[in-house]
Amino acid sequence: MRHSSAALIVAAALLAPGAIQARTAPAVAVAADETLESQVFPLLTMLRSAEGWAAALRSDPILRRLAADRAQRVPAGACTPTPRCLVDPWDWTAADIRTVDTQLRLLIRNPDLARALATRLIRPSGKFGRYAALSDADLVAAAWASTAAALNHIIAVYAKGEPPLYPKIDAIIFNAASPEFAEALSAHGAAIMAQQRANDLFFDTSQRYAVGLLRMNERTDAGRYLPVLGGENESATRRVARTDWKAAPYTALLVFGHGPEDPVSRTGVMGHIRLEIAADLYKRGVAPFLIVSGGNVHPNRTPFNEAVEMKRILIGDYGIPADRILIEPHARHTTTNLRNCARLLIAAGFPVDREALVVSDPRTIDYIGSDVMAQRNLREMGVQPGKLVPGPDRFSLRFTPDPIAFQVEAAGDPLDP
Repeated sequence: MRHSSAALIVAAALLAPGAIQARTAPAVAVAADETLESQVFPLLTMLRSAEGWAAALRSDPILRRLAADRAQRVPAGACTPTPRCLVDPWDWTAADIRTVDTQLRLLIRNPDLARALATRLIRPSGKFGRYAALSDADLVAAAWASTAAALNHIIAVYAKGEPPLYPKIDAIIFNAASPEFAEALSAHGAAIMAQQRANDLFFDTSQRYAVGLLRMNERTDAGRYLPVLGGENESATRRVARTDWKAAPYTALLVFGHGPEDPVSRTGVMGHIRLEIAADLYKRGVAPFLIVSGGNVHPNRTPFNEAVEMKRILIGDYGIPADRILIEPHARHTTTNLRNCARLLIAAGFPVDREALVVSDPRTIDYIGSDVMAQRNLREMGVQPGKLVPGPDRFSLRFTPDPIAFQVEAAGDPLDP
């Protein structure tokens, strides 16, 4: 069922009447309407849906002028040197970003607008949790700076061909120097400009351009398997709400995928080993649920999703009921395996005062629990998604999720922000 993107569901509300009322994270809310755009650019979705903001943005003369100036930069025909002349005009310049920053700060002085955007949407979403201690004006400004960086990053990687953080699995799929790609970029720009509408907000054309680049490059991973708590996860989410958490020492077993490097295999060898360990622990009653985490990662542009394939194996090979397995189908790295599992634990209503258990092979467990991993978390995501401590054996780590895990970092990875 589709709902307005403005509608928010507090994670605690997922607990059905009569369920064991373990402590949840009431400060974190989950958007009911999840799309590729809302996942990668949550601030823009909020600006469009927050009461009063669309009208305020449309009536702002400086933002209207900025949008017109940016449109004028886009070449109407051939230009040189291609393809850069086709792409560079779409960048958000430092001056553009400052202009928007200034106008957002002016608008949010209005108490009604501040409540509608900052109080009711940005803060409860947790998507900019790193800036939660800031004033409303500074919070919105930080969220805008992050969003502009994400727009520019997508253009740099998927139009200009600059390398992303992990080029082996995330890079542009075209030869950026080829005449054919320049022709595609010209057609893309023309198509986007033709879609302009009288009621557009200052960012709409730019967002369409960036999302179009992701689609052209078949890099729409962030928009797959949504809504997260529906589809493959709907039956398990319902069972979570009815669970007696006192019956097992841990809330869930978290299993991270290990994709193969050949195009035929659906799960890497270490993935099979991790599933064997986790299935045994589940059958011993260590936890009532399993969360399997991994996206469409290895080999590059594989059609197989790690989480989906792991769930299939757990059901088919180990006889584990489908409603005891949740998939986290977006993570592309060990860092985001942990972060996305933290998000899912909180969003699905697992108790946050109880630990989950990360389950893997001993070498990977050593790495996940290391200072190297902790520093990588900060470097690539800007947050530590929860607390890790040694588990009961060499195959596990105890994990307590932190709501800061909802922080969005699309400028680092628009495929899994």
